[in-house]
Amino acid sequence: MKEVLPAETPGSALDWKHFFHLKTIYSWLEYMVAQYPKDLTIIDMGNSTEGVPIRGLKLSRNKSNKAIFIESGIHAREWIAPAAATYLLNDLLTTKEEAVRKLANNYNWIVFPCVNPDGYKYTFEHDRMWRKNRQLFDICRGVDLNRNYPDHWNTTGASGDPCRYDYSGPNAASETETKRLMDFLNMHAEKEHIRTYIALHSYSQMIMFPYGYTKEHIANYDDLQEFGRNAVGRIRELTGRNYTSGSLIETIYPSSGGSMDWAYSKIKIPIAYTFELRGPPDSSDMFILPANEIEPTSQEAFAAIRTIVEGATKKGYYK
Repeated sequence: MKEVLPAETPGSALDWKHFFHLKTIYSWLEYMVAQYPKDLTIIDMGNSTEGVPIRGLKLSRNKSNKAIFIESGIHAREWIAPAAATYLLNDLLTTKEEAVRKLANNYNWIVFPCVNPDGYKYTFEHDRMWRKNRQLFDICRGVDLNRNYPDHWNTTGASGDPCRYDYSGPNAASETETKRLMDFLNMHAEKEHIRTYIALHSYSQMIMFPYGYTKEHIANYDDLQEFGRNAVGRIRELTGRNYTSGSLIETIYPSSGGSMDWAYSKIKIPIAYTFELRGPPDSSDMFILPANEIEPTSQEAFAAIRTIVEGATKKGYYK
C-alpha cells in the first residue's frame, strides 16, 4: 500500500492511513465545510513567501466559547503534525463519544494544519527532509520559522548562518509566515477568546511548555506541569507509550524565538504547549514516520490535548 497518495487525491478521500499533499489537505478543509456548514469556517491567514495560502478551520458552535488554537507543520518534514491536526478536527466533528462531543460543543477550535506551506510542499516535491521555509538568502534558502519569533530572538539554540537548519532569520519576525501568524493572533486572540495554544511537532514524545530560552519558571509553571504530567499519564494508559513533560528548556534543549514562547509571553495565552510526537520505531530516519503510525500517534496527541483542556477547565482557565 502506498504511504503517500497523489496530489490529485480529492479531499473527500483523506484518511489517516496515508500522508497527503497540501493540495489534498486544503481540498479536505473545503469538503468538511460542505459537510458541516453550520459548524465550520475556513480561515485564511494570508499567503506565504511563495504565495501559497495559509489556511485552517474554525469549529464553533457557540461564539462565546473560549478557544483552543492549534498550529502544526511549522517544520516542513514533520508530516505527522498536519496529519494529527486533521485527525483531531475529524474526531471532534464525527465522534459519538460523549466526552469529545462536549469538547466540540463547549470550546471553539482554530486549527491550522500547515503554517509552513512552501516548505511542506517542497518535502513532497524535492527534499523529504527539508525543515525551513523557502526564503532565498544568497546561495542558501530558508529560515527556521520556530526560531524567528520576536521573543528573545536568536539568544540561544538558534543560528545566524543562513545555511544552517536552525537559521533564525536576518531579524526577528523577518518571515512572511511568522508575520501572518502573529497578525492573526494579534487581531483575533482576544476577540476569539483564545486561551490555549498548541504547537504540534515531531519527534521525541514530549509535551513541553514555556520557556525554551531560560530555566526561569513561568507564573503558572505548577499548573502546566500538572496538566502535562496528566497528559503523559493518559497517553501511557491509551497506548503504553512513554512521553515526558516539562518546560521546553528542561525537557529537550535550549531554543529561542519559538512560536509557543511568543504566544505565551506576548499574546498572554495562559495554556501553551509544544508537542513532540512519535518518531518511527527502530529507525534512524526519525522524521519519516510510517503511515501505519498516523492513527495511534494522532490518538495520543488528541488524548493529551483533551487532558490538558479538561485540567485547565477545572482550574478556571476558561471562565
